[in-house]
Amino acid sequence: MARAPEPPPVPTDAVRYPALDSVRGLAALTVLVNHCLSLFPLFGGASAGDTVPYPGAAVLGLLRSPVALLWDGRGAVAIFFVLSGFVLALPWFRGTELPWPSFVLRRFCRIYLPYAAAVGLAMALAASLPAAPAVTAWFDANWTEPVSITAVLDHVLMLGAHNTFDNAVWSLNHEMRISLFFPLLMLPLLRFGLAGGAVSAVVLYLTAGAITHVFGWHGALAEVAATIRYSTFFILGAALARSAGRLHAGQPGPAATVALLTGLCCLWLSREPAVMAAGSALIILAAIRPGRIQRTLNRPGLRTLGRISYSLYLVHLLVLLSAAHLLIGILPLPAIVAGAFLASLLAAALFHRLVEAPSDRLGRRLSVRRVPAARPAGAAPPAG
Repeated sequence: MARAPEPPPVPTDAVRYPALDSVRGLAALTVLVNHCLSLFPLFGGASAGDTVPYPGAAVLGLLRSPVALLWDGRGAVAIFFVLSGFVLALPWFRGTELPWPSFVLRRFCRIYLPYAAAVGLAMALAASLPAAPAVTAWFDANWTEPVSITAVLDHVLMLGAHNTFDNAVWSLNHEMRISLFFPLLMLPLLRFGLAGGAVSAVVLYLTAGAITHVFGWHGALAEVAATIRYSTFFILGAALARSAGRLHAGQPGPAATVALLTGLCCLWLSREPAVMAAGSALIILAAIRPGRIQRTLNRPGLRTLGRISYSLYLVHLLVLLSAAHLLIGILPLPAIVAGAFLASLLAAALFHRLVEAPSDRLGRRLSVRRVPAARPAGAAPPAG
């Protein structure tokens, strides 16, 4: 019996994925919760000469349960990387990709300009606010060096050696570097399909592992190896984008729930980067599949959180550290943390309006989109 032909996929330019804004927002909120909790010794470690008392078996079991996903900062960053690959790859499958110079200029305005503003503000605060008493090992490692030419140049060049002023920006160093050669990452996927993307990801992942095995996990070469490793997260996101139209047009069912639960389990159970990347991709897949999960993520409040997520990622540490420097010894630590949590959301909304959104608009004006390729409106992406 002849097999019925498959329906043509929905073109990727015919749909949007607002639920992914919410995923990004929830990931940024997770990083905020992580850093807020890091002001407590149980999470942030003991200061020099102090010890952290044993929390008890019940508390320790809770901290090792899936509840820990609520403050899993590393898992959130893994989602950011895969999501960036997904979003950046969509224009290639639509036939509307930018020329490389315009693409880099757009990313520079989108990522670097808000980053530079946040780092400059962090340095100003670190230099002007009074010193704070020791709180936790994590807190004591922030704002520990003077504002110097070396530190400024390190941040301007995004070298990643002096991230003590706004240490959340470590991931942006990799994000910006990968943006410079992202079109090259797309070539195997476009030319050879999913097989080409898989081979390139494995080669890059093994290369990064070889570099760290020989030269260790610290220093300039380790930083390069980390960028190579995280580029595989982008490739995975791009591979997911290749089938985004078909996935988005699927019928509601249990697949999205299974993908979400499996993805969360990957982030909960493993710190292996490859497993975390796979888990992040499954979470994104769950968000773009039709059904209850997507409807929940499409709620206005979550989408608003997603809209300010990059600003929240950039400025929340500035608010948290400033509050601690100014108020420790005056207010109880839980009150400081709760106030800083709410103030971070307000500061992110303000930073988005004054810095992030204008920078993004500038990038859109300066970048010139090439004429879309003459691909039929319903044509599928290249077969793999």
